[in-house]
Amino acid sequence: MFCKYCGREIKEGEICTCRQQSSKTPYPKPDIRPVIHQQGKNQKHVQLNQNQHERKSINRSPAGSPNQRTAKKDGKGLAVASFLLSFLLLVSFVLLRVVLQGFMQESTMLESIYPYLIYVVPFLLGLGAFLCAIFSLQDARVRTLSISGILISVIFVAGIFASKVLFPYEADSYVASSDRSDEEDEEEVGKDNSKDTEDASKEEETAESDSSISQIKSDYQKGTLDYAGVKNALVKLDTDKLESKEAEEVLALQEQTEKDLEDSLEKFAKSSDYESILKKLSKQKEELKDEDELIIKLSEKYEPEYILYLDTESKNLLAQGKKDDALKLLKNGKTLVEDTDAVDNLIAEAEEGVTGGDYILPESNSRYLTDADVSGLTLQQLNYAKNEIYARHGRKFDSKELQNYFGSKSWYNGTVNAADFKETVFNEYEKKNAEFLRQKEFAMHDGGYQLDQ
Repeated sequence: MFCKYCGREIKEGEICTCRQQSSKTPYPKPDIRPVIHQQGKNQKHVQLNQNQHERKSINRSPAGSPNQRTAKKDGKGLAVASFLLSFLLLVSFVLLRVVLQGFMQESTMLESIYPYLIYVVPFLLGLGAFLCAIFSLQDARVRTLSISGILISVIFVAGIFASKVLFPYEADSYVASSDRSDEEDEEEVGKDNSKDTEDASKEEETAESDSSISQIKSDYQKGTLDYAGVKNALVKLDTDKLESKEAEEVLALQEQTEKDLEDSLEKFAKSSDYESILKKLSKQKEELKDEDELIIKLSEKYEPEYILYLDTESKNLLAQGKKDDALKLLKNGKTLVEDTDAVDNLIAEAEEGVTGGDYILPESNSRYLTDADVSGLTLQQLNYAKNEIYARHGRKFDSKELQNYFGSKSWYNGTVNAADFKETVFNEYEKKNAEFLRQKEFAMHDGGYQLDQ
């Protein structure tokens, strides 16, 4: 707080010393100066305040203030930027029009906009140069430079558009691009049409395959097609284009025909009608265009049984004195089997009148032997049965015991020396059976049967 009398600053509650001094100081002399009119005094006070205000409002900043220097500096910078943009305008136009022309045309992304880039980019740079020069006019020190920048930017932009009119490169390029785009559009339309055509053809093929599968099933059920006929018909179908449902139908039809064929052959086998089995299999082989796994499997199963049947029946006929019937049966059977060597042996035996009583194991050349076939044989008989397979093919024996034994048989005709004999004359049954009998012989005795003892 301040004293209201003298204006000195005092603490709150403190009494200013001016009051104490005033009590000791004599009263001042009365002011005898003439009283000035209050209005004049007020006018003088107002004038004094105005003078003080005017003195305070005077700008005391120095002549080279930072604001003025910044303004001058900005004007010079804009003028320089104007010339730089004009230079970039010229460079960009030359690059786009001449230097980078090949690259732009090869680029698929830039090819369509290339005719516009030639003029749009330089124009934008020229516009920037023009605006920079306009704004730099505010600085009086670079006004001449600014006017030059305006003129240069205008001339450059005008020159670019003049080249567009005089040398309309973009028109040719654009036409070429348009032609290419039209050709591409035509190609795309052609591709779409071809795709639609392919889809339609696929639908037609699917419909045809559906009808074909149904027709094959119908013909098979009617008996018009047999196993081979169904197989050949299914081969003609393009299985790669079949739908999953159609493929399942094809598999189901194949399984059904295979099962039916096996069941029909099994019925013939139960009645020992092997001739019908082999005839049917032979017919299927002839009709099929390609080898069939099931036909091969069934042939391997029933052919040995048929040869065994021929052997048994031919010997029965020979025992009844019907040699001609036996030979006729064997010769007819030979045409139905692949292992003709086995049947030839049976024919040779029939011609010699061998009934089977002269053999230890008459069927060793026509089927695979089992343990039951040799269960009652002695060690000597196992040895003789093994050599019996060799004797069938005219092999001579160094052992007198064997030579005397087989020499007593009506069917034996020894013509091949032991050193010259080749086991390649054996059929598959004879090869397996000879090894089987050898194993049984040596299993009964470690050294086997001892000849000439």
